[in-house]
Amino acid sequence: MTDDLAALPWYPDDARTPNGAKGRKPKSEPTPERSRRGRSSLRAGKDAERAIAKSYGGTRTGQYGGPDDVVVGDLFVIQSKVRGAFPSWMWDELAKLPRAGGRIPTLIVSDRPGPGHRTRRLVVRLLEDDVALHGEKA
Repeated sequence: MTDDLAALPWYPDDARTPNGAKGRKPKSEPTPERSRRGRSSLRAGKDAERAIAKSYGGTRTGQYGGPDDVVVGDLFVIQSKVRGAFPSWMWDELAKLPRAGGRIPTLIVSDRPGPGHRTRRLVVRLLEDDVALHGEKA
């Protein structure tokens, strides 16, 4: 009976597990490079918070660890994100809208969650246009 077990293919020839899963690849980049990239990303986020606060004439609150990054009086509480994947399709849709007659291009993005769930909608404007509506130049 032990001879029967020894004949079973416990390890496939291609060194993968039988379920097809593969192990994690070793990290190929050195630690200082990852550390530098992390610091650069953190710096970009803080720079964006400062620029937004300045544009609206608000106060940067992100350094205190709360959920908000910028507060503009009683009007806005802002969370800022700097991402590598910019939603260029939104940018393109805003660019298509006319600005004639002082109109401000505004994009509304909605989802369709299905029966029993509320539809969510987001309002998207260029920062400059929103500041012209609600903010004050510092």
